[in-house]
Amino acid sequence: MGIYRTNNPLEYDQVDGIIIDERAPAPSVQGVGTGVALLIGQFPRGPLDSIQEPGSQQAIVELFGKSFSYPGYVALLNKKFSRLKILRVAASDAVKGTKTFDDGAATDIIKFDAKYKGVYGNSIKITIEAGSTTGRKYTITDENEFAVIAPEVYDDIVITDIDEFTFANSKLVDVTVLATSAEPEVTAATDLAGGADGTIADTDYETAIGLTKIEGVKNVLFLDVYNATRNTYLKLHAAETQDNMCILAGAVDETVTAVEAAVATLRDTDGRLIYAFNWLETLVNSVPTFVSPASFYASILSQTAPQIDPAYSGNTQFLYGVSAVKQNLSRADFIRLMEAGVSSFENDLDIGIKIRSGIVTQIANSSKLTVVRRRMTDYLTNSVAGFLKLYQNDVNSDDKRIAVKAAVLDFDRREEQSGALPTDNEVQGGVAKIVDIETLNTDETIAEGKFFIQYKRRIYSSMRFIVLIAEIGESVVVTEGE
Repeated sequence: MGIYRTNNPLEYDQVDGIIIDERAPAPSVQGVGTGVALLIGQFPRGPLDSIQEPGSQQAIVELFGKSFSYPGYVALLNKKFSRLKILRVAASDAVKGTKTFDDGAATDIIKFDAKYKGVYGNSIKITIEAGSTTGRKYTITDENEFAVIAPEVYDDIVITDIDEFTFANSKLVDVTVLATSAEPEVTAATDLAGGADGTIADTDYETAIGLTKIEGVKNVLFLDVYNATRNTYLKLHAAETQDNMCILAGAVDETVTAVEAAVATLRDTDGRLIYAFNWLETLVNSVPTFVSPASFYASILSQTAPQIDPAYSGNTQFLYGVSAVKQNLSRADFIRLMEAGVSSFENDLDIGIKIRSGIVTQIANSSKLTVVRRRMTDYLTNSVAGFLKLYQNDVNSDDKRIAVKAAVLDFDRREEQSGALPTDNEVQGGVAKIVDIETLNTDETIAEGKFFIQYKRRIYSSMRFIVLIAEIGESVVVTEGE
């Protein structure tokens, strides 16, 4: 008699035999990542319609190219990210470099197009030689400055045998066969031509931002080049997606008064917008250069846990690439900036370059003012929500609801143990959390297929205002108990 495997109890006694009902342990809530930064920027090369995660500096240069003339590349200099995704933006009128080779007479045989749009393709060379044994030998060489892609060699290629797989692994070109009547003429190294970057427009950034609306694709979105229009695009994006934060910024010469006016139109209700102020000096091709603070702010968020205030003094370690701030601001300036909802960089003479106020542009609701609150709320709710997908359309029984509560409480306990959340002992006159599956669930709501989980949670605040009350003098007398 064979062994029968099933998870259906109705099949246990259908016939005599051995039944195996294999079940996995109860699932648990797992914390989701909070350090995925996504840059939309201009690069020499690379795909335009898909988000990439290169994974290393070498991979970034190989896929997107290296050039200090492109702000996307500059935005990545002298900083690290826990996880970095990139979406290349290019002008709508950008075109690929191309070159067609004929048979030496009047018939076009084969055409090479740069893999990606832009002037970069014009420094890709094609060499056609006689094949070692048959056909032709094609050598494709990237002669751009800082190129890291090795020359590609395709030997003994017969024109009639070329198909969609022949050049499929090329990182530099796409190939189209135009005729098979003869082999292309042997030709010395020849550049592709006609590639152009075009003229970038705000609408090109708008299109690129729209491609990042995929749920869960990033935690923080930032650009390489900002202006008022692009900041507005990011504001709209944050409202539409509601699962990430967006970093906004202004021009290099923006004053405190100007940023106050700009941020007044860049507020939301959820606290998902950070306005980074005060440009930072870093080395660009060995030259001290002021760059937008947005990328350094994104770097900090990417490398820190959600309960860590971006203005924490220990975060200076992530700003090792910064040598100076553009404006040395006064206390009065920082007060104005904080009241306006602006997160500014400063040069603290004792600590170094750091963020002064880790706040969002939303200033109407004091409970949603800090970056920490927004990040921790997203972390907790996204983690629990991801777990709840396992119970979607499951039986709405008391046992199932209790299992969900137990999993959420277990997740909460683990976060307390890790130091990410305060325990009940840290709360006076109450508790730090509650997971309630009783109050909102009635016979009527359960009959309607609803399951309510009320999760209330205190999170850590940051020590934004440390006050030392000192009484020091020759006449001070301290008595026991004081």
